[in-house]
Amino acid sequence: MRRCAFAYAAICLALTGCEGIDCTLNNVVLCHYNFYSSETGTLVSLADTLTVTAQGTDSVLYNQGANLTGVSLPMSYYSDADTLVFTLQGDGYRTQSTVRVEKSNTEHYESPDCPATMFHYLSGVSFSSMVIDSIVIKRAEVDYLQDENIRVYFHNVGE
Repeated sequence: MRRCAFAYAAICLALTGCEGIDCTLNNVVLCHYNFYSSETGTLVSLADTLTVTAQGTDSVLYNQGANLTGVSLPMSYYSDADTLVFTLQGDGYRTQSTVRVEKSNTEHYESPDCPATMFHYLSGVSFSSMVIDSIVIKRAEVDYLQDENIRVYFHNVGE
């Protein structure tokens, strides 16, 4: 009888243990960019169409968004820097801006039963552009939180 009770308890613990896995449901890590006017310093909606690609690849990270106040983009897992190409296209013109984001990467584990994710720490941003005035790191940690990480200040953008 004692063996049966022990076996029953072990089975119950095993079954409830499977239900107790506490993996994060939204385990997507994205870097959040918001767009600001360099003239007013306020959040602005881009009047132009924006496409973001990873330089040196055929990867389109964001495709032809219009009237955007920001974008959320994935980051590479093991590279120390990501180089992005922001392409703005409007009535009769097209311009490209290159943005380089320097970072460190840290593997993050919730538990042995959950898949690993990669967190990042932003250490610097540089750019080459005629339409970008400046870029500021607002929150250096890129993790599960959906807070603004980077502010991009544009010259003469639509309101």
